Amino acid sequence: MSQEAEEQGAGGKGEDLERGLIPMFRSAPRLQNRGLLPLLPAPCPSASLVNRKSKSFESCWMRDKHGKTFVLIDGYTLAIAQSDSGVLFSGRHSRKAITRYDDSLLIKFLARHAQHDTFWQCFQAREMYENEDNRFFVRNCQQLIGERSWKLPQVYQNWAIWELIDQLFQIHGESYNEPICLWHPGSYYPMYGIPYGTALKVIQVARNWSNLQEIEGIELLNETQWNLRFASAASPTHSLLIPQILSEIEEAASIYLLFFEEKARLYTPNQVAAIRYELLHQMVIANLLNREISPEILACLVAYPNLQRCVIQAEKLWRYLDGASVSQEKNSLCLDWMFFDPPLPQPDFHQLCLQHFQKAKLQYPYTIPFEADGKQYRLVTGSVHHNAIALLTVLEITMTINANALFSNVNEPTYLELVVWASLESCLPPVEDWEMSVDWRGREDELLTLGTDPSLPKAEFFLNCLASHLARLWQNGERTALKQGLLPLQSYFPKETYFLYCRSQMLLSGELRFHYGEWFDGGFLRLFRAEQGES
Repeated sequence: MSQEAEEQGAGGKGEDLERGLIPMFRSAPRLQNRGLLPLLPAPCPSASLVNRKSKSFESCWMRDKHGKTFVLIDGYTLAIAQSDSGVLFSGRHSRKAITRYDDSLLIKFLARHAQHDTFWQCFQAREMYENEDNRFFVRNCQQLIGERSWKLPQVYQNWAIWELIDQLFQIHGESYNEPICLWHPGSYYPMYGIPYGTALKVIQVARNWSNLQEIEGIELLNETQWNLRFASAASPTHSLLIPQILSEIEEAASIYLLFFEEKARLYTPNQVAAIRYELLHQMVIANLLNREISPEILACLVAYPNLQRCVIQAEKLWRYLDGASVSQEKNSLCLDWMFFDPPLPQPDFHQLCLQHFQKAKLQYPYTIPFEADGKQYRLVTGSVHHNAIALLTVLEITMTINANALFSNVNEPTYLELVVWASLESCLPPVEDWEMSVDWRGREDELLTLGTDPSLPKAEFFLNCLASHLARLWQNGERTALKQGLLPLQSYFPKETYFLYCRSQMLLSGELRFHYGEWFDGGFLRLFRAEQGES
């Protein structure tokens, strides 16, 4: 039988699958060049094993317009389609590079038998599984080779298995000895082979598919992320308490909590957003969010103190929200709220704050002033996932003439201290030429956030402060720092900030001569208003 005939006989449906994949991955080379999709099909003989050589791996999944999901596993494509009768699996090797045979039948066999406890136990124990139609067993490479000279023993005529082993040894050398899964689907079919680790991932997908969240777009998974999704997918009543996974979440939790130390010295709404999203995302997957946390779970988290603290506060917030999602939702309280300790005058004060926040219907994450029980407060909001706006914390605004009392260090003011000061219309700066005495490098985003907030009486101070800061960078010859400082301005669209951005770029390009009066002592806004024809 010719090679082509054997491939057609082994998996005609696999050919259809591959034809279905080709249009979906036409942009793969461009993405591969950027290091984004290392496992997408490509005409490279050993590309499917590149990640295995470095002892790490990435897998990818995506959903096409017809609702079929494709999971790329170590170069193998597993297709999953939901139907009324259940989940249907099919697949094949993406590149047909390791063996000359179609692997789709083997992948179907693994997926179909994944739910069979007897097969799963045999697979884990690496024992033979046999039924009326086929045999499945695991052997190490050395067992199959049988001799060091690496010659094809006459007793073996299955070229597919030997090509697989040959490719593995070419990449890893003689030290490579990963177990190989062998499947013999009957007397009239060739024996198929697949690395044990790859077979394990196929089975994990099939076993846990019903418990997984819906996939959107393309996702790349490293080994830890793979374990989160597939190795032991959490059910509604069980959490994923795998040490490796908990260590990853503990690291994210420790970084997140740094923002709240030393009176929130490092905290800004924009800086905390990315790490908070990562933390909540991992907690959702591990089923540690939006639920009641039992003493048993907390006991398991003792070795992960930062994660344990986040889990406790997330459960409290979940109760505050009457069982609503703690994930980053629009018009809701954010987890940050739980790590600030403002004096709450009444038990349901958070509900009052939430009502004022929702009533404001913000289009941008501005602060919101309001009064309660004769006291002045200001709500701090921020952007969360998908540009939704959430309530981060509340600040009590106490009228004072002495601005120094508002700051722990006037030369290193925190973002929240600046919000309080900017809310006091009659309060002067704590020191003369304050905007010049503070090093604003790396804090341009804070100046922009405060300077574009129409509810702050001192918003203009921060716009002028930003202009003078950029001008000082220019005067000092710090061109790189100036370019970095301009990056946040690209995402702000008020006319003033666009005007400042354009003039700064013109300075850098040499199109504009520098004049002190146009940048310092409020000269920037005076110039802007003159250009706009305003008084």
